[in-house]
Amino acid sequence: MPNGRMLTDIVAHPPAWWRWPETKAVINALRNEGGSARFVGGCVRDALLGLATEDIDIATDLLPGSVIQGLERANILALPTGLDHGTITAVLNKRHFEITTLRVDLVGHGRHADIAFTRDWERDAERRDFTINALYLDPEGELIDPVGGLADLKMSHIRFIGNADDRIREDRLRVLRFFRFFARFGDDNPDQHALHACARAAGQLDTLSVERVQKELMLLLDTQNPVAALDLMEETGVLEAIIGRKPDLSMLRLLLSLEVPSDALQRFAALLCVQMDDVLKLANKLRFSNNQKQRLAVMCAGDVKENMSVQELREALYQLGKKGFEDQVMMLWAQIGAGKDLSSYLLEAASWQAPQLPVTGSDLLSHGIAEGAELGNLLRKMEVHWIASGFKSTKAELLREVLPDA
Repeated sequence: MPNGRMLTDIVAHPPAWWRWPETKAVINALRNEGGSARFVGGCVRDALLGLATEDIDIATDLLPGSVIQGLERANILALPTGLDHGTITAVLNKRHFEITTLRVDLVGHGRHADIAFTRDWERDAERRDFTINALYLDPEGELIDPVGGLADLKMSHIRFIGNADDRIREDRLRVLRFFRFFARFGDDNPDQHALHACARAAGQLDTLSVERVQKELMLLLDTQNPVAALDLMEETGVLEAIIGRKPDLSMLRLLLSLEVPSDALQRFAALLCVQMDDVLKLANKLRFSNNQKQRLAVMCAGDVKENMSVQELREALYQLGKKGFEDQVMMLWAQIGAGKDLSSYLLEAASWQAPQLPVTGSDLLSHGIAEGAELGNLLRKMEVHWIASGFKSTKAELLREVLPDA
């Protein structure tokens, strides 16, 4: 890509958020308080790339107290979501704007740096993570590029601002963010200074909160093709530090080679080669939600096999549910490789309408079965008969089979 990618002219083709009346109202509220305000970070980067976003960040030279005062005077809700770091969230008509006072980082702890407020826009830019995230846009459409982010964005180059080791010392999560942004926006020529700095920090990532690590890992896995970034994470020792074992990306490569969309949770399981103990151990460590862990447990159970009959497929669909079945199909397919075709399994799932057992507890009560363990056991027995019939047995047939006197 010698000439780089084409970037959008924001003034000629403004993003949707630029035209929101709420955006204008928030900017006016800050200006009426005597402050300057510029859009910054991901919303500017994505606008230049022609990507939609609703995460709007605004930098201002107003102190947080003045930001709150200006918003409240304009009847805009002001939430002190990150007051220690100068961040106020403005909420208007359900739209959210993160407004942060210009600041400099004083002392880095590897998690969050101690900060001081400033009125110096360049110093605010210098403490940010990557050059492509330090582009500012004023409300009139002028782009301000204090650290060379525009050229890097054109060339798909992900580069730390200033000294990479210093930026990482301020917050070691930037190691994972580097690989995520490389996966989203990078080319095939990663910044070597960044890679060496990430490798040096790999052994210190255990100081990060597991929730922050989980979020970054899942965002990376959710990119269109995370493998190149994961390869670099493996080379630098970062991936082993995160997953707690020697990486093996073979299953993930196979999963991504299938012409079927996958999702981040399936990719997470494939990253650990669908080894249930390893998958659930890491999911627990990274504090996945109970719903995510339940889905992973089903995903790794291995009930779906090759060469299943239509009846066996339907039984599996009934027992696992459509999503659980599809997850297991994708895991099996990633294990056996793209040379085998399991698309017929997914077609069966796409047309699947879960049938309802024709017998209920009320039916058994009406036949003199008392509430309790016996009733539950009889219902389960009828369900087994019904499934074995291909879900075709009627209520009368099931009652005759299980309750001979019915």
